[in-house]
Amino acid sequence: MSCNWVPFTATLVTVAAVTAIAMTGCDSPSSTPAFIRDTKTLIVGRPAAALGLDPGRVSDSESVEITRQLFETLLKYNADNGTIEAGLATSWEVSKSGTLWTFTLRDGVFFHDGTALDAEAVTFSFERQRDPNHPFHRVAGENSRFTYWASTFRNIRRVEAVSRLRVVIEIDRPFAPFEANLTMASVAIVSPTAVASSGAAFSRHPVGSGPYRFLEWVGDRIVLERNPTYWGPRPQMEHLIFQSIPDPHHRRVALESGAIDVAYQAPPEGLRFIELNPNLATYNAPVGNVAYLAMNTGRRPWSDRRVRRAINFAIDRRPVVKIGYQGFAEVANSPLAPGQGGYHRATTQYPYNVEQAKQLLAAAARDGVFDPKAPVTLYAPSTPRPYLRDPELVTEIIAVQLRAIGLNIELVIQPLGAHLFSIRNAEHDLCINGWVADNADPDNVLFTLFSSDNAVLGVARNLAFFRDPALNEILLAARASQNKTARNAFYARAQERIAEQAPWVPLAHAQITVAVSADLAGVKLTETGHLDYRGVFRRE
Repeated sequence: MSCNWVPFTATLVTVAAVTAIAMTGCDSPSSTPAFIRDTKTLIVGRPAAALGLDPGRVSDSESVEITRQLFETLLKYNADNGTIEAGLATSWEVSKSGTLWTFTLRDGVFFHDGTALDAEAVTFSFERQRDPNHPFHRVAGENSRFTYWASTFRNIRRVEAVSRLRVVIEIDRPFAPFEANLTMASVAIVSPTAVASSGAAFSRHPVGSGPYRFLEWVGDRIVLERNPTYWGPRPQMEHLIFQSIPDPHHRRVALESGAIDVAYQAPPEGLRFIELNPNLATYNAPVGNVAYLAMNTGRRPWSDRRVRRAINFAIDRRPVVKIGYQGFAEVANSPLAPGQGGYHRATTQYPYNVEQAKQLLAAAARDGVFDPKAPVTLYAPSTPRPYLRDPELVTEIIAVQLRAIGLNIELVIQPLGAHLFSIRNAEHDLCINGWVADNADPDNVLFTLFSSDNAVLGVARNLAFFRDPALNEILLAARASQNKTARNAFYARAQERIAEQAPWVPLAHAQITVAVSADLAGVKLTETGHLDYRGVFRRE
């Protein structure tokens, strides 16, 4: 493909503008923002494009980051101390039964289209996800399902507007993680007017009440502009440009040259150069993620615990961290990272032991469970993720180790969207994937990734398709307990059970590092490892 274009002004045509145009398939000059490089514009380079911008229908990091700028939730995390505080709800109370939650909404808030935020808008936002008969529950096209509802919010029985600024949410039983879950982007409040008028197109033309509003989505570039009527403190940056630059080395070069201001997921070896560059700075987020190898326990031979334990013994996670992450990670021994609430190091551990792995496989082969000649598909993403900066290198290391114990490994490497579709539909024998915690509650990791409720084809988060009644009972008990000590005891039991049954190999907890231009100040990372753009400004 070739294209000809004329620079819009001599002073504004920079490396950034050229990069933006090149990366979006030769957009015309009219589609290139004229503010592309003013001091109030921030350009963010990311490894992948967003999959959609309807907050209820996406879960990938790139989409969620943008929805966080456009939409708001009833409750939110305080970026400084990690406590839950008022968002669109200024106050809330819980009935003695623990099942009725009443929220008082912030007055004077408007969506970007001028629609007033009220209890009816909150009810609409929840009910379109909860009620399969809601007129806007189903839409045509990709990403049409509400990705978190079945796994995280299915306990909501009803949502009712009791006055203009008061809304009641009824849940089926006392539920300890409920407050934390209400901070998640998936239950952000949307403009009913915009959803009704745009239908399926809402995901490409989102309307919320956040500090930024949507301006355009052209190719792999999404542009937001500051919301002039925002109810809270206005961000200092007038425009945010999110640009997909899949190659990690290109992202680093773009940052070093000034073409972008922020680079996510720089390759581990590139971080060494970035840290030595006086014009750049790096910021680290607390580790709240895990990369893992999941075995599809819904099919043989992975339904046999001996085979699963063999895979655990076969993986030496030290070279995975040393080579695949260049040391910017720590070896995982649990789905939870040591710094996360509820973390417990299980008694059952799997030190690297090739002979033990081979013996277990031999026993399974003698019983007709395991066939060493049968192909074993190992699915992995080609797209770098916060928990997996170099997925193909990590996958190659894992494949070598599995072949060493006699597995006939066939690699299936796909871009993120195709990868998620395949593994959520259980096409894999083994898959490499990961998780970044949506909030600080351990339920978000353990229930989401291991409960039977989340092993539903098409929307699965439990990618081992591990359906264990004993584990499910423990996780449900933890959800019902209102006592933190008791909950942590349940989570310790859950992690013991997971280690004993071995549906996973926890690989690494990655250090999430964001590289930025050194002239940016006010940089903070949220609990999900994204920049809090509201406080970012450029030094003179």
